[in-house]
Amino acid sequence: MKIKRLEIENFRCKESASLDLGSRLSIFIGENGAGKTTFLDAIAIALGSVISYLPKAQGRDFKERGEIRQSAGKTLPYARILVETIDGISWDCITYGNRVPKSARLKQSIVGKRGLRDYLDRTILDPLAKDEDFDLPIFAYYGVSRALLDIPERRRGFDAENDRIVDALDQALTSGSNFRSAFIWYYNKEAEELRFRNAMRDFDLEHPHLRGVRQCLTTLFPSLSNPRFAVKPPPRLIVTEDGEDLELSQLSDGYKTMIGLAIDLSRRMAAGNPDMENPLESPAVVLIDEVDLHLHPAWQQRVVSDLLKCFPNTQFILTTHSSVVVEGVNNLLKRFAVDKLLPEANEIEDWTHIRNLYPLDPNDTAVYQITRDSEIDLMDREEGLTGDTLIDNFNDVSNLFHMMRSLEWDALHASPKEAG
Repeated sequence: MKIKRLEIENFRCKESASLDLGSRLSIFIGENGAGKTTFLDAIAIALGSVISYLPKAQGRDFKERGEIRQSAGKTLPYARILVETIDGISWDCITYGNRVPKSARLKQSIVGKRGLRDYLDRTILDPLAKDEDFDLPIFAYYGVSRALLDIPERRRGFDAENDRIVDALDQALTSGSNFRSAFIWYYNKEAEELRFRNAMRDFDLEHPHLRGVRQCLTTLFPSLSNPRFAVKPPPRLIVTEDGEDLELSQLSDGYKTMIGLAIDLSRRMAAGNPDMENPLESPAVVLIDEVDLHLHPAWQQRVVSDLLKCFPNTQFILTTHSSVVVEGVNNLLKRFAVDKLLPEANEIEDWTHIRNLYPLDPNDTAVYQITRDSEIDLMDREEGLTGDTLIDNFNDVSNLFHMMRSLEWDALHASPKEAG
């Protein structure tokens, strides 16, 4: 259920916009207040209709206030969000102001949710009722408050859930995740793993769901290993870095943010598709606001590559303030272009760093520069790369530096008369 196209009308700060999204990656870059998060929230509201139609899980809808755009000091009659998936399923979400508008054009354009519900009946609810196999699409939204980790200090509330849809999708689109459920899930899976090992008398036995999480963490954090909960209470997540055991609270915000995200997304996939050989291959749509949050520029260059490698069937829709992130995506696009040109591994020159990059197909990618008034498509389809628009961000910094260097140069080489 990957999203192919998004349209919004009178939603928050945007009068109207239409964006074609990449099936693997879409990035929105722009200044604060330009509307990047507006697009993520629009997608979350649309996907909330999917979750709300499924049993027991809580989705997301428009807020009571603040969602409809204001113009000339007045709230417009309605706000509308429409999405189309790569499967050809379309639906829209509409919220009205004080009264339902009588616009004939609006009534004719409304798509409704019948097509979506028929699709969900056919692919999820009917198989579920018949106890047949089906793949549950996973949705998740990680907002800027995701760094606020909340590991319970007591075991109360650590009982395992048993509902596949609720465990995977409930509260998945609220954007304010504190990862509490993720750590509870990891704790419970470790307990299951220990019981399996004792029963089988095989202490190398690994829980298949934890295997995927550990593999993901190793990809994202090459220097970390052996994530586990401390044996003695209170519950504490421990990792090993360069031979030293560290509690999660001792790590930087960048580490804590990404570890929480990786565990939360992995557990949603494992809960939603428990019979998959590798649950990390679950179909998913994941929204991340400010993917560069708390990350060093060196990590910003590779974070998108790492996420794409860890979750191979996930459509990532990201916002960022960082030109470094977009330039890192250019490396992935170029990696796709040179895939067949890379020499064999036994060549003298080391090509490991290039091989480790995810080869991102330009046809699966969308990059937009978001401004208050427009959405600029940065992808150069002919070149298969993003355009050079963002070079201005670097030029502004370097131009100031060179202006100050010129002042120094002029002062240093001025004649005594001129200096006086």
